[in-house]
Parts: sequence; structure tokens; C-alpha cells
Amino acid sequence: MPKRRRSRKRNSHPATATWIFVLVLLVLGGGLLIRGKIKTEIQSARINQTTSESSSGETAAQQKFITKMAKPAVRVYRQNGQVLPSIVIAQAILESSWGTSALFLQANNPFGVKGSYEGQSKTFPTNEYVNGKKITINANFRDYPNLTAAILDHDALLKRSYFKQTVTDYTVAAKLLQNNGYATDPKYAKKLTNLIATYNLNQYDT
Repeated sequence: MPKRRRSRKRNSHPATATWIFVLVLLVLGGGLLIRGKIKTEIQSARINQTTSESSSGETAAQQKFITKMAKPAVRVYRQNGQVLPSIVIAQAILESSWGTSALFLQANNPFGVKGSYEGQSKTFPTNEYVNGKKITINANFRDYPNLTAAILDHDALLKRSYFKQTVTDYTVAAKLLQNNGYATDPKYAKKLTNLIATYNLNQYDT
């Protein structure tokens, strides 16, 4: 009888297994590297966002608006001594939504003063409170040529109709505006004093 040939087992290739192992490591390592890079970028974005805010919490855009209002407000106050710059700036922030309102952008009117200025006015929708209920109406607002004119007119209005004496305390000034009907918002005085305290606006009063 012919002898049966024994079947030989194919030799395994350890090199192939090694390469597969290396590829797996490369894939895992690449994934970890990408994940770490993404995490680093997210952290950097958070740091940049944090550093863009000042110590008192305002953003760069808000600080820019405060500075824009503070310069003419301080200059006018040194001239006439009528309305504290902190009140001027706080009212501008509140009434113009940090300088983003159409009334501010189109009419240089940061205070929401109604009527006309030297015959100039613009019509805008506004919120009013009637019997404690907020409604929206259209009203004519004063159209100013620049911020200095707006602040001078605002000062004269407040001195004539709301402050019968010189007021050097912003909390008193805010209450006088509330009690004498400058705005129909029942929380108007509190909103002003909160803005002044939060953004340290009374630093411009000295």
C-alpha cells in the first residue's frame, strides 16, 4: 500500500499579527489625539470667552457702550452739575438695550425721551404699562444730532420735571424718577440701581 503523505500545517505568520496590532494601536492613538485636541480647543474657547469679560462682568461690547456714554455724560456733568453720570449711563443701558435699539441707532436717543427736538422726531413702537399691564404702542421720540445734545436735553428735562433740587446720591435720583413718573415700569428705580451697582457706574460720579 502506498504511504499516505502527512498533511503539513501551514505556518502562521507572526509578522501579520504584529502589523495588525500596530494598526490597532495607531487607530486608537489617533482617536485619543484628536479627542485631546478637541478638548484643548474647547477649553481655549472658554478661556477666551472668560478673558473677554471685565472684572465686573460686562462683555467687551457692553464696556464699549459704557465708555461711549460715560465720556459725554461726565463732560456734561462737570459743566452743569445736574444729573449724575451713573444715572445717565444706567438709563441709557436700560432704555436702549445697551445701544442696540433702533431709537438709539437711528435717532441718537438713548433715554427713550418722547416728543421732538428742534422739530425733529421719529416714530417707534414702545412698551407702556396701563393698570399694571404691559402694552405696545407707537409714539414719537426726539431725534438728536448727537449724544451730547441728547444728554444735555435729558439733563434739562430731569432737572425741570423730576429733580427739584441737586441730587448727588444715585439711589435717591432713581427713586425720584420712579416716584415722579419718568417711566411706567413699577421696577424702574430698582433696575437702575442694580445696573449701577453691578457695573460700578458710580465711579463716574466723582
